[in-house]
Amino acid sequence: MGCGYCCIRQTCTSGRQRHPDAAGRTCPELAWNGSRYICRMMTLPDRMTAFYREQLQTGLGCRSYGNPWRNDVRKRTEEEMASVAGESYYGEKRKRTG
Repeated sequence: MGCGYCCIRQTCTSGRQRHPDAAGRTCPELAWNGSRYICRMMTLPDRMTAFYREQLQTGLGCRSYGNPWRNDVRKRTEEEMASVAGESYYGEKRKRTG
């Protein structure tokens, strides 16, 4: 799809490992390419690209049926991103600990 919803909602494990200093922010690997969001890890010129693609099941279409952005792929505002950042799968805000 490329709407960015899932990546903004919750950074994947690989993104958290690559950017531990980015906790609480949008993953630095997520980028708007002018027509959709892409994950830069999917374009790395190394053997890990295939691993990332397999683990994140890219190319299989949107699997987030409650995704309100799936039919409206566009660059999101900071406010839109902040409104879903840190949500659980069911749309509730996760409680921060620590």
